[in-house]
Amino acid sequence: MQIRSNLRIAVSLGCAVAAIAVIASEVTAQRGNVDWAAVGLSTHHVAGTVHYLEGQGGNIGLSIGDDGVVMIDDQFAPLSDRIRETINGISNGNLRFLIN
Repeated sequence: MQIRSNLRIAVSLGCAVAAIAVIASEVTAQRGNVDWAAVGLSTHHVAGTVHYLEGQGGNIGLSIGDDGVVMIDDQFAPLSDRIRETINGISNGNLRFLIN
C-alpha cells in the first residue's frame, strides 16, 4: 500500500507541475511597483488533489491531500498571510512542503 500512496503523491505532484507549466502567465508587473493590497487571489481546481492559486503576475501550484499540502512556487512574500488563508479555505491548512 505504501507504493500506491507514493505513486499517488508522485502523480499528483507531476500533474501540479504540468498544470503550472501550462497555465503560467507572463509576469505582468514589476515586483517593486505592485500594490500588494490590491492583488487578488483566486482558487482553481485542476483535477483530483491538484489546485492552483492565480494572482497578479503568476500562479502557485497546490497538491492537497489528507496528510497535508504541497505548495509549488510561493513567489510572493508580501502575500504570505493571504496565501495561507486561501490555502486554509480549501484544505486542512497543514502546509507540509514548499517547492520553490
